[in-house]
Amino acid sequence: MKIAIANSIGRDKHGNYIIHSPSRWSESVKSRFHWFAYYPWELAYLSSLLKQETKNNVKFIDGCLMRLDKKAYSKHIIAENPDLLIIESATRMIEENVELALEVKAAVGAKLVFAGPHASAFPQELMDMGIDYVCVGEYEFTVLDIVRSKKRSEILGLYPNARRPLLDVKKLPWPEDIDVNRMEYGHPGEPSSEFREIQMYASRGCPGNCNFCVARHVYYARANWRPREVADVINEIKYLREKYSLMEGVFFDEEVHNGDKQFILKLTGAIIENGLSDLKFEAMCDVRFLDEQVMIAMKNAGYYKIRIGIESASEKVMKVMGKAIDLRKVISTLETAKKIGLKTYGTFIFGALGSDINEDEKTIELIEELSADNLLDNLQLSICTPQPGTPFYKYVLDKGLLREDVKESDFDGGSIAVLDYPDYTHRQIEKTKNKALLARDHVFLSRKIKDNSFGEWIRLIFRRYGLIGFLAKASKRLIREIRFQIIKWIK
Repeated sequence: MKIAIANSIGRDKHGNYIIHSPSRWSESVKSRFHWFAYYPWELAYLSSLLKQETKNNVKFIDGCLMRLDKKAYSKHIIAENPDLLIIESATRMIEENVELALEVKAAVGAKLVFAGPHASAFPQELMDMGIDYVCVGEYEFTVLDIVRSKKRSEILGLYPNARRPLLDVKKLPWPEDIDVNRMEYGHPGEPSSEFREIQMYASRGCPGNCNFCVARHVYYARANWRPREVADVINEIKYLREKYSLMEGVFFDEEVHNGDKQFILKLTGAIIENGLSDLKFEAMCDVRFLDEQVMIAMKNAGYYKIRIGIESASEKVMKVMGKAIDLRKVISTLETAKKIGLKTYGTFIFGALGSDINEDEKTIELIEELSADNLLDNLQLSICTPQPGTPFYKYVLDKGLLREDVKESDFDGGSIAVLDYPDYTHRQIEKTKNKALLARDHVFLSRKIKDNSFGEWIRLIFRRYGLIGFLAKASKRLIREIRFQIIKWIK
């Protein structure tokens, strides 16, 4: 049997480039110079698993990485003549991904399997559209059972059957690295990654309970954290380093890299013992589990940056979203990181439950303060998007907060707000997020000029995007600075 495993379409019908994040929210950008690709980790693990456990002809294809629109992607997949097509899709691109799948089915008679966040939230809807199999939650071993022709009613995780228990991540092979080049996801790479880094996953899951989180609620259905064997992580790093001469580092992009202190101390120690500490590491971390000992160990092992979810300066918003983090702990951790010599990156969201203009303004003020005090080196701004399957989405539906004109393609956490609160409209949410973006860019630009890091920043952008890309990004940044100054002058 020929099996095609396909990531989402990479360019939508309006010409926007898709940045598909498997377990968060997907977004789009208009310019290819603001685009990058996340490594589709669960599809990649599935691909390796099927190649290891079956004798089928398995082909992994990433339309996002190749930046293919539906027409080009359809031709590409049809040329593979698959008997089975497996697609992962977020709500942002579900309409076009379903159309793509049905075109392939009509052309070559392929059976269709849909997995991922939208499939987990709307399985019956996809079945009604002509999808043959719909997986709910983690899907690697569910698809393996489908491929092995196990009786449909006995396959856990296959709709309408019961969910499959969370898998043992220690039983997974290393993710796909034959049909795709993992180093290509580092070109240009995640925008705040400063080196040529390969995305890796030393664990899976999150012990938190944020009501907007796709990973926690849609994929896993409960709080959890599952680490891999340290020796296996080390061996994968060694393999990747040997294979890719351009590799400069690793971006641990799982939900919570530091879910257990002893695990991190063991991993960082093993990195040093195996002569890997000359690589550059960064990781998504939970601020609650960061202390000085852990951060010193990370710094000694070659970690140069930690990323934490700060989200909001509002105690009210944090409480409502289910992320009870003391802001004093956040600031103390950032101060300790800077003392140790670790760079810092924070994520912030606007329009979450409990927010209004005043509460989100507090977040803008916090961003300005942390940036001006040199406690943040980079930050990410998003619109809190009620992704289907999350408690946030259910609440929004129950309260009638979704915009009447909302489309599935609007579920884009980068620039579009899909809900209207009684005192905080979607236009106001978008405006607040854009105001924060202008403030962020101004503070960072001013700081880079003052601390003489402007030249190095320019060189980094030029190396990553080339002359045309540099000019495109520089002009956009200049326009933002002009807008910031005009708004400041008007006030």
